[in-house]
Amino acid sequence: MKIFPSSLCDIYEGSISDGLKKVITDLNASKLIIIADENTSALCVPKLQEILNTDCLIITRSGEQYKHLDSCKAIWSKMIEENVDRDSVVLNVGGGVICDMGGFTAACFQRGIRFAHIPTTVLAMADAAIGGKLGVDHEGFKNYIGLIRNPTFIWIDKSFLETLPRTEIISGLAEIIKHAIIGSHDLWHLLSEVKGIEDIPWEKVFELNIPVKAGIVEKDPEDRGQRKMLNFGHTIGHALESYCLSVNKPMSHGLCIYPGMLVESKISTVTGRLKKVDFEAIVEVIHRFWETKELSLPDFEKVKPWLLGDKKKSRGKIGYSLPECIGSCSWDIVVEDQIVIESYEWLQAQAKSVPFRLSVGD
Repeated sequence: MKIFPSSLCDIYEGSISDGLKKVITDLNASKLIIIADENTSALCVPKLQEILNTDCLIITRSGEQYKHLDSCKAIWSKMIEENVDRDSVVLNVGGGVICDMGGFTAACFQRGIRFAHIPTTVLAMADAAIGGKLGVDHEGFKNYIGLIRNPTFIWIDKSFLETLPRTEIISGLAEIIKHAIIGSHDLWHLLSEVKGIEDIPWEKVFELNIPVKAGIVEKDPEDRGQRKMLNFGHTIGHALESYCLSVNKPMSHGLCIYPGMLVESKISTVTGRLKKVDFEAIVEVIHRFWETKELSLPDFEKVKPWLLGDKKKSRGKIGYSLPECIGSCSWDIVVEDQIVIESYEWLQAQAKSVPFRLSVGD
C-alpha cells in the first residue's frame, strides 16, 4: 500500500486487502453503505464484501444518462429506509458517475455524512475521484447541480481495471493525457514513450498523474483560478457529451474529451499560444491512444446551444483553458466565435483523413 501526501484527503494506492478494513474500522461508522451501479455491484463489490462487514448496498443504473436528481432521490429514500444517520459512512464504488453522484447524495443527506471513493475505472482513479467536485446533470447540462466537498479517503486498487472493457480504458486515458499536457513534463514523456494500451505501466502512470490533479486542486480548491486549467478539453468536450445525451446516443466522458482537447489545442495554436511543434505532438499522442475514433461529429450549430450553456462561463463569456506548451496551461481565455467554429470545423475535416476515421453526422 502506498499513501500519496495530500491536504485534500488520504489517497491510498494498493490492494484493498492491504489495509482497507483497518481504515474503515478506524472511522467507527454506525453503518457502512456501499453505492454502486449495475456493473460494479456485480464485478467489484463482492471483493469488498469479502473484506468489509456490510450488507447495505444501494445499486443505481449505469451511465451518464442516469446521473440526475431522480437517481439521487432514489438513493436518499433507500438511505432513509436503511436508517442511515450522520455517523454513517458511504463507500462509492464505481467510475466517475458513481463518484460524482454518490458523493453528492452523501454530502447533502442530513446536511452531510462521511463518504469515501473506491474508483474502479481509469477515469475515476486518474481524475473524477480526486478533488471533491460532486454533482449531477440537469436538463442535459453537465454537472449543473453540485458542490465541492472532499471524501474522507480515496482507495485506488488497480486490480479493478481488469473488469473494464478496452473502450473504458481508452476513455480514462483522456484525462491522464490532459494532466500531462497541462501540468507534467514527466507524465508527458512517459506517455510519449508508450507504444500502446498494452504497454502502459499503470503504477508509474498513477504515481505521476495523482500529484498533478491533487496539486492543482490544493492550490485552488474552490475553482476560482488555477484549478480551471483542469477544464482543458472540457468546454468543447462537455458540449459534445451533452449533445450526444440529448439525441439518445450517449458517449462516454473521456471519448468526448479527446475531440475536445484536439479542438481546444487547435484554438490555442490559431490564437498564437501553442507552438506548432507542441500541437503536432499532442495530435500524435491522442492518435496513438484514442483507438475508438468512430465518432459521429455533429455540425457546430447543433453543439452550440450546449456550448453556450457551459457552466464555466462568466458574464456571458466562455473562458477557455488553453495549453501554452507541454506542461503549462492558461485559463479564462475568451476566444472569438469564428476561431472556435473554424477550429471545430478543422476537426470535422479530419473525418476525411485516414488517421482520424471520424464520421460526420447527426
